[in-house]
Amino acid sequence: MMKSFIFVALLVAVASATKVDYSGHMVIRVVPETKEQLDLLLTLVAEGTDFWEGPAPLGKPSDFRVSPSSYYQVARRLAEVNMDQTVRFTDLGQMIEREQQEIALRKAIHSGKAFDFENYHTLAEIEAYLVELNATSPNANLVSIGKTEENRDIWMMEISLPGSPANKPVIYADCAMHCREWVTTASCLWMIEQLANNPDNRADVKDALAYANILMVPSSNPDGYFYTWSTDRLWRKNRQPNSGSICVGTDPNRNFGDHFGGSGSSGTVCSETYRGPSAFSSQEATAMKNAIEKYRGRVVSSVSIHSYSQYWMSPYGWTNALPPDYNEIYRVMEASVNAVEAVYGTQFQYGSISNVIYDAAGSTADWTYGVENIRYSFALELRDTGRFGFELPANQIAPTAIETFAGLMVMVREIERSGYTPPAVAARHHLRH
Repeated sequence: MMKSFIFVALLVAVASATKVDYSGHMVIRVVPETKEQLDLLLTLVAEGTDFWEGPAPLGKPSDFRVSPSSYYQVARRLAEVNMDQTVRFTDLGQMIEREQQEIALRKAIHSGKAFDFENYHTLAEIEAYLVELNATSPNANLVSIGKTEENRDIWMMEISLPGSPANKPVIYADCAMHCREWVTTASCLWMIEQLANNPDNRADVKDALAYANILMVPSSNPDGYFYTWSTDRLWRKNRQPNSGSICVGTDPNRNFGDHFGGSGSSGTVCSETYRGPSAFSSQEATAMKNAIEKYRGRVVSSVSIHSYSQYWMSPYGWTNALPPDYNEIYRVMEASVNAVEAVYGTQFQYGSISNVIYDAAGSTADWTYGVENIRYSFALELRDTGRFGFELPANQIAPTAIETFAGLMVMVREIERSGYTPPAVAARHHLRH
């Protein structure tokens, strides 16, 4: 026991030596009720305030982080527009320290055993697991879909049954495009394991893979993810430099080429939602673009997995108008969130991005739907609704992954039942007959 304690203490000491210090930083929740109040929140966004959720439409909560030195000025500005506030977290530094201690303790206890799917892992640990799975599972094929600014591979696991036909439908999922959303990577690793190693033991997995090949990117922003471990736990963007600015990073989920530059993205380089100088200027967005285009005409669904807030959303993010086949999309979302709730009672709101959460032009879902014509394009926000936010404890990884996977398996089932056939699959089927 003493050895474990010393191991944990050393890990925490090394980890904290060079990291951004969030001691005393708070997360505040507000609910805008007037246009004046919402305008203030939008101004805070433009000024570079780190919004954890929002700014949301009128009547919905928004969470944002404030430093100890800026709190009183922000509180005064909120008071000037008569906007009440609730302090959600009083000291993020303490929360992050507790998180690191829990991770280290779990690693010490699990030392020497197989990959622990109920803990958070470094990028090196994740890559080692993916390489091992690639070598041991006949259903798994690990490929790099691109390189990052810091020359890291963006790994995608292709999961299919042996002997699958070349024109089979494809389902694509990316995780942790916003790299501080650790539970998404952890959940996607759990799901990759289920898909690759359990098609003979789970009827839902077997049925899903009989219908489609599933492609999953567990860490679609690896530079950023590495940085959240090495330096700044709450980093959101990628790590690309911005010409003429000390502010680093582009938000890859505002960098896609459908209504690029629209509402909900920022042209300010220091903003957390900075869209970049042009569409697909980020390596991460380009990598996803290339992966989707490789299977053009076969992709029936694209799912971008984020956290937090418990939402299952569809296009559009650039406007509150609804897409022409929204009724069918809504049907699949409803079945999926019902499946999520059936596991542990976790409730997801669902609908179009702009109506459920906020405007987000240049997102993955809008591009896959609007440009690549992928009807079932979704954006998910996993647990929770703000109790822990991005600091979701490791003991919630497994239930988060299990309920999300249940929703995704029902999504696949409902897409298959719809009879929808992507263009390339339909064309090849016609030629055979």
